[in-house]
Parts: sequence; structure tokens; C-alpha cells
Amino acid sequence: MSSAASRRKSTQEFVLPDGKKVVVTSPLKYEELRRQYAHQKEMEVEVVIHGSDEHTNYLRQSLDHHNARLEEFRKDHGPHFHEWENTHDQINAVHTQLRRISTQSSGLSGNFSKYGFNASLRSYSDHKDEETPMVGKLFENVREEPTRTVKLAKKPVIKQWFHRGLLWRASEQKEIMAIELFFDLVYASIIHDNGERLTLEPDGFTLLRFAITFIMSWKIWTDITLCLSWFESDDVLTKIELLFEISCLLAFTVNITHCLNPNPVYNTYTQLVTFYLAARYSRAIHYAYVAYALPKVRGVMLTSCAEIVLPSALWIASIHVEMPYKLAIIWPALFIDTYGQLISITMIRYARTFGRETRFGKLVNRCYEFYPAINIEHKVGRTKAFLSLVSGYSVVGLLFQSTGGYFVNGFLGKAIMGMLLAFVYNWLYFEVDDQGVSRHAIRRSISAALVWQFAHLPAIMGYIVAASALMRLVMTEDVPDAWPEQVVPGQRSRIHAAFESSSRWLFCGGLAVTLFFMAVITLCHEHRRPQTMRCPKSWRIVNRLVVCVVMLCLPVCPGLRSLDLLAITLGISVWVLIFDIWGASCKEDTWFGEKERDEE
Repeated sequence: MSSAASRRKSTQEFVLPDGKKVVVTSPLKYEELRRQYAHQKEMEVEVVIHGSDEHTNYLRQSLDHHNARLEEFRKDHGPHFHEWENTHDQINAVHTQLRRISTQSSGLSGNFSKYGFNASLRSYSDHKDEETPMVGKLFENVREEPTRTVKLAKKPVIKQWFHRGLLWRASEQKEIMAIELFFDLVYASIIHDNGERLTLEPDGFTLLRFAITFIMSWKIWTDITLCLSWFESDDVLTKIELLFEISCLLAFTVNITHCLNPNPVYNTYTQLVTFYLAARYSRAIHYAYVAYALPKVRGVMLTSCAEIVLPSALWIASIHVEMPYKLAIIWPALFIDTYGQLISITMIRYARTFGRETRFGKLVNRCYEFYPAINIEHKVGRTKAFLSLVSGYSVVGLLFQSTGGYFVNGFLGKAIMGMLLAFVYNWLYFEVDDQGVSRHAIRRSISAALVWQFAHLPAIMGYIVAASALMRLVMTEDVPDAWPEQVVPGQRSRIHAAFESSSRWLFCGGLAVTLFFMAVITLCHEHRRPQTMRCPKSWRIVNRLVVCVVMLCLPVCPGLRSLDLLAITLGISVWVLIFDIWGASCKEDTWFGEKERDEE
């Protein structure tokens, strides 16, 4: 944890000019300290929350008092006071410089001393330590630290929370944890498996099944990621809870293929919904326990429970309804599961703005005075890590094995082009769109943050659909240089004689949807706009939209082979990349070497 965060957590005290003692503390310790100082008789004590209006007013009152005393000294002592003040400032400046100079003895003495050089490294740092310890002692100190015992169970600990507009952090865990990466890898493989099932029978009914099951699995994933962002998860019981939900997700996945099968003998919809609700109810039970253990966030936790329990009635009802009437219940249930939190967010925003003085607003503000928050850096890093897994896993499906010899055939050429296509989209999202961001969407506004969050769902869905169709496109033998006998016998069943129309629509439509929502995600950010920029962001977004329309028109073009379709989509995707890189650059920048303004 940073030093600033540590200072904010600790209790501070100062005395006002009238003799009143002010104790500044965090919201969690406020009631405890008020009871502690309630019967103080020696002096008047008031407990305030850090950053509150009372805290600010008392600090300003104390500052005005000391400024008045300083002005009195200046009038009474005249030039002597100015000389003393200047000397004091010089002494403080010298002390600051001395503190920032540290001599660090390193383990390089074995290499430098034999050449007659001193191995002490002199560094200039921003730390306030008077002297940096030797490297050997640093490792000794690490070894001497007491071993941290892993708890079997512990009271829930919120990592960070909002209180009256202030963000408080109570945990040092900001990096992506191992269990998060493990779960992301499992989920990335699950959604790609779901996409592969889509290409086995590429039609509208299979696409409908894919959309329903993808959103359901996405909701389980977002529930777990939100919980990991809100609470610490370093005890054994919490990890067991997470493993139970992951197990439910795996059980959910094995019941996808026949979930909408009209034959009741093979239909697995009941099992699918059962495991889905088991995972969600597990999270609701956890929220209910947190509401009991941490009364300060009880309002938020009970609301989260309601957002899980209420839509479950629709899911249970959908089990007893036949197709196609089942869809009339499934889609409202999916909508409530995915966007139900917008109701509570809108209610809280209203209570803290326009409805602050209303009776309803006061009630909401009292119930939601403490609200768990997510770490923005962790959220962005977690999203990027997951998208990296999704992008990389899409290339794995393009691999095949040759029978022997030096073969450069059509299958290999299309696989390489598919890898390049995945890399182009990866480059666009992670580097081009992320370059020059002055304010991230999460920091920009609540509406931009919500659009940024929800736009990732259709973007990833489209990418999974396109990646699954790409696997079928690569293994199509409709080009002269594609010879099935050069593929090992065990994989020849993946080879297809033609690339059917439905797969064309899945491939081109998936890429178009992905590119469109990548543009939406880019619009959510606030980018820097230098006056010498070659092309503004609005025109670059228009270029992407035009390319999306072109991609949607490709499936209707007659006579396009799989290689032709892949070459065209790769070409126009590279055009988007080049146009964005060129447009985001400045006229005074050179394309080779260092930037002149950086050298200056």
C-alpha cells in the first residue's frame, strides 16, 4: 500500500486554537472512536471522518489561526523575521537534498573490486529513507519476516469502498491474483468450446443457442470477477466457494449442446438451468453472509442478493414451458441478469444528485452510505489479461499436423493469415486504441463506464463466432494447393470440401460486430487531441464503420473461395490498423528514429 493510503487509514489528531481536540479517522472506526471519547472529561474531543466537511472546516480554521499568528510575528520582528524565515527554508531544502541522496552497497563488489573500483552505487531517489540498506541485508530482512499463515476462514474484508464521495482502500492486493488467471483461462477455453459447437451445425437455431448459453456463462464469470474485485480471497473457505462456482460452470458447459433439443429424452435444459442457478445462488449466499458480517455494506449486499434471486423465478418457470414460448421467458431473464444492476445504480445516482433532499433520497443515501468499489487499474488489467487469453486461444484452433515432408500448402497459408488477422485485432485493441488516452472510460463518467463494460460482451461474442468460423475456413479444401493427404489421418475429419454460406455469415458478421463494438469502446475513452494530429478520432471511427459494412456485404458476393474471403478481410483489417496508426500520429513526428520533442 502506498504511504498516502497508509496515512489515510491511520488515526490523526490535532488541536484547534480554542483547545478542542479533533480526531480524524476512517469511516470504519468512526463509531468506535466516538464511543471511546464520549465520556472524555479532561478536554473537549470531536471525532470526524477523513475528508468530510467537518474535517475540512477545522483544518481551514486552524490554518487561518496560524496564518494570523505568522502575520503578527512578521509585523513585530520585521526584517529579522524575514531573515530567519529565509534561513529556515534554506536549511529545509538542504535537508531534503541530503535525504534523497542514498548510498546503496550492492552485490556487484565481486565484479568491480577486482578492477580497483568501489562497488558502492550512489543513487538519487524520491524516497525519504536516510540510507538505503545493503542488498545482502535486504534479503536477510526478507528471510527474517514471519511466515504468514493461510487462514481456513476469516471475516470478509472489503478491498476498497466509497463513502460520501471518497474512495477508501483497505487492502494491498492490486495485482492480478493466480486464481483469477486460472479462472480466466478456464473460462476462455469454455467459450471457445461453445463457439466450436456453433460451427458444427452453423444455422440460426445453433446461433440462438450459442447466444443464450454464452450470456449465461458470461454472467457467472462476471459474478466471480466482481466478487474477487470487492473482497479479499486469500483464505481456504473463499477459494472453495470459488471452486464450487467454477465446477458449476463446467457442469453448465457439458449440457449446452442439447439444451434446446426438441426431444425430451435428450434435452438438457433443466440441467443447464440447475447448474446456472446453483452458481448464482452460491454467490447470493455469500452476499447474504457479508450483509450479516459487515453491516455497513448491508444495503448493497442485500440488493445484490435480490438481483440474483428475483430473476431466478423466470428461469424456473422457463423449465416448464416448451419452445418457442420458452424464449419469451429466457430473454427477459437474461436482460434482468445482465442489466439489472442498472436499477440500483440509477437509484443511487438519483439519491445523490437531484433527489438528495427528498425522503426517498435520504433513505437511499442512508442504506448505501458505504458502497464496495473496484480498483480501476486492476479492472482494466484483468480485462486485458482475459482478452489476451481469448485472442491467443483463437489461434490454437487453427493448428493441424502434417504427415511428413516439407509442405507449404493452402491449409498452412490460411492458418498463418488467420493468425495475422487475430494479431491485427489484438494490436488495435491493446495498443492503437489504448494510445493517447487522457481519461479512461471508467474515470470519465458513470455512463461511459457502463457502456465500456457492457460493450465487451458483444465484442467478445462476435470474436468467438468469427474465430470458430475461421477454424472451418482454414480447413476447407476449395483452393488448388490444399491437399487432404498432407494432413495426419486423425485430423482429416476436420477438412471440408466447401465453405458454406452460413459459415461465411458467421465469420464476416462476427468480425464486423467485433470491430463495431471496438469502436464503441474507443469512443468511451477520452483521448488527447493535439492540434497537429493527422486525422481526428471521429473520422477514424467512421472508417471502421465503413469497413464493418463492407464485411457484412462479403457473404453475398458470389464465387469467393475461403482463401479469397480470408485475404479480403485481412486486407481491410490491416487498412483499419494502418489508417488508425497514421491518423493518431502528429505531423511533426518522424516515422523513423527518436521524436524530436522527446530529445528536447
